[in-house]
Amino acid sequence: MLKLKAIEPESVTLAGENVPVRIRRSAAAKRMILRICDVSGDVKVTLPKRTSIRAASRFIAEHTGWLEKTRAAMPVAEQVTDGYTIHYRGQPCALVFSGQAPRKVAVGDGTIVVGGPVDLAPKRLLNWLKTEARQQLDLCASHHAATLGVSYARIGIGDMRSRWGSCSSARTLKFNWRLIMAPDDVLDYVAAHEVAHLLEMNHSPRFWAHVMKCCPEFDRQRKWLRTGPGQALMKVRFD
Repeated sequence: MLKLKAIEPESVTLAGENVPVRIRRSAAAKRMILRICDVSGDVKVTLPKRTSIRAASRFIAEHTGWLEKTRAAMPVAEQVTDGYTIHYRGQPCALVFSGQAPRKVAVGDGTIVVGGPVDLAPKRLLNWLKTEARQQLDLCASHHAATLGVSYARIGIGDMRSRWGSCSSARTLKFNWRLIMAPDDVLDYVAAHEVAHLLEMNHSPRFWAHVMKCCPEFDRQRKWLRTGPGQALMKVRFD
């Protein structure tokens, strides 16, 4: 008897909504892995190389309850538009896309005014925030590097969706641009955290001793990043 080839699922119904399903195979995967993208809300499935599509479909169907519950608990991504309230260095600021010259970003009393064409305002604002983040993080990282007697090669600013910073073996420090929205002491802690990794590429007691030398109250800043205020910043999007 002719067997019909299983069709790869394109979506799954969760709480009455058709949610896209993205399937990828991985030679390194030992089992099926199911997760929800924290940006798009799509369902992502990682399959071991020889796992069948039928098995993947059954796996998804068996876990729809978990998917619905997990997806419902995820914060909704916030799109940055005119009138949106964005945080800058810990302070809320109302955005004004003026549509007029000059084509620059200006911080006022509780406002951030972005000049130039309105359709280009989000990109102009994002570039400005990244520049501000780089300047502040470079200042903090330089200070902490001097405190610990280390040096780094360079600083990079990225759009990571789940991490605040990283330190590579090439001594490059990379930070999430969203840190410029956090309070100054929180940004300073993340800079100290990554600089400390130049001495210890782990989270051992010695590593935390280095962090404490730079930021004696780091527990408070660390908690801020892991709870509601910090996680809310991860949901700010410009696209």
